[in-house]
Amino acid sequence: MGKLLENKVFISTRPLGQSAELESLLTEESATLISMPTIEVRPLPLDEFSWLQMRNLDSFNWIVFTSPNGLKFFFASLFELQNNYGLPEHLKIAVVGKKTAAHLECYGTSASFINLGNTAEDFVADFYHRVNPGDRVLFPIGNLARTVIEDKISKKAICTRILFYETLLPETVDGNILQLITEDKYDMIVLTSPSSCTNLLHLISGKSDPSKLRLVCIGQTTSTEVIRNGIEPLITAGTANSQGIYSAIINYFQKK
Repeated sequence: MGKLLENKVFISTRPLGQSAELESLLTEESATLISMPTIEVRPLPLDEFSWLQMRNLDSFNWIVFTSPNGLKFFFASLFELQNNYGLPEHLKIAVVGKKTAAHLECYGTSASFINLGNTAEDFVADFYHRVNPGDRVLFPIGNLARTVIEDKISKKAICTRILFYETLLPETVDGNILQLITEDKYDMIVLTSPSSCTNLLHLISGKSDPSKLRLVCIGQTTSTEVIRNGIEPLITAGTANSQGIYSAIINYFQKK
C-alpha cells in the first residue's frame, strides 16, 4: 500500500537552505519537495548609531530575537566587534519560538524566556509582564519586521531596534519550477512569511490565476496576507514551524 503523500509535489518558497526539515518529513511520506525561494535574506551594514548600541550592550536589560535570521546576523556583528560571542552577564535573552531558541546553543548561550508560540502576539502577551518599567530592550530585526512587540513593550520600557538584515526578491528564480506552477503541475506551495506570498504573486503575475493557487501557510500572519490578496489558503498550520506544516498537510489529505 502506497504512502499518503506518494507522488505528490510540494514547492517551498523558503530562503535557500531553510527547507531541509520539511523536506525530510515529506520525503518520509514519499512526497517530493522542490525548493523555489521567493525571498533572499542579506545582511545590512550597520550605521554609526547601531554600532554604538552594540558597543554598549551592557546598558540593555533584554535582547529579543524574533527569528533565527536576526540572531545569526546579530552574533556575526558581535564577533566582528569583539572577536567573541560573549554577552554582558546581566543581559537577558528572550526568543520567539523553540527553533530560534535552539540556535542560541551555537553561540554558547541560552534564553531566559522562550515563548512556545511562534507569533509576535503570543510572545508579547507573556513577555510584557516580565519587563520592568524603565528596562532597555534591544530588537535585532530585519527590514520587514512588524512592530507588534515593540508597540506593546514601549508602554513600560525603552525599545531600540537595529536592522541587521533585509528580505528581498531573489535576483534569479528557477524558471522550470515556476513553470510547474503556471502549468498547474504541483500539489501545494508552502508559504512561510507575508513576503514570500508577495514575491510569489509578483513572479506569477500575468502567467497564472492567483486565486487558483493551492497554498499552505505557516501561520496566521502569513494566512492574513494571502487573504488580503484575495486568495483563500488551502491550509493554515496550527503550529508555525516545519512540523506544524507537515502535520497540517497530513491532516488535509487524511480527510480527503
